[in-house]
Parts: sequence; C-alpha cells; structure tokens
Amino acid sequence: MKKPVVKPARIWTIFLLGLLFAVGCGGSGPGMRVWGTVTYQGKPIQEGQIVFTPIEGTPGPSTGGQIRKGQYEIPKQIGPYSKGVYRVEITAMGPEKTYSPNASGEGPFYTVREELIPPKYNRQSTLRVTISPEPDKNQYDFQLQ
Repeated sequence: MKKPVVKPARIWTIFLLGLLFAVGCGGSGPGMRVWGTVTYQGKPIQEGQIVFTPIEGTPGPSTGGQIRKGQYEIPKQIGPYSKGVYRVEITAMGPEKTYSPNASGEGPFYTVREELIPPKYNRQSTLRVTISPEPDKNQYDFQLQ
C-alpha cells in the first residue's frame, strides 16, 4: 500500500491557519492600561497589591499590580480587557512582627505580617469596575474606609 505524501506547503498552511486561529481567540479585545490611587482611612497605601478578576462573563485571566506610595499602574500589555467587568481586590501587609508562641518567650520565633485592609476590600470584595474602551478613561481611584 502506498503511503500518503504530505507536501511541505500544506504543512505550513495548516500551521499558519492554526496560529491565526489561536491568536484570533484572545478574548473580547486588547488589554487596557489601568491606573489610579488607593487610600485607606485617608492615607495612601504604602505597599500593597491590586487584582482585577474577570466576572459576569468577561473572558481572560486575572491581572493586577503593585501599589506603591498610594499609586498603581497596570500596563496595556497585561491590562484587563476593554469593556470587561472586574471584581477588584486590594491588599496591604503591615510591618513584620516577631513573636514566640511560647508564653515564656523561649523557643522558636516566627515572623508574621498582618493584613491591614478589611476583608470587604479583598477576600469579600464588592468593588467592581467596567473597563472603558477609551484609553484615557481607565483611571480608577479607591478611597477605602
């Protein structure tokens, strides 16, 4: 029995069609730059994280960035999708504290950092944003109480 011959041109055509299909299935649109300020009890969060998680049928992964001195910025390359609806979670850790679980203060010591922001702004967040398709309208400031 004669084996079928696959021509190199066909292989390249199949490869390119597959590549175009994969690139074309990237979601509802390009990522958008998102930036803003974050304060807690009237003071800028000095060091923290902000995460945008897609909800309500918005495709794509979660994205986010660092909060430094009350400012954050997520670049377009990894930004949330245009017209997407996102749940926002904000966290900030306090300074390191060392303690011993032994009442006498002897034995092993552990270093911990406590979460400074209440759960209603992170684990139980109800903060929501809809990303604008207009690049200059994606500033989202959060004044947490």
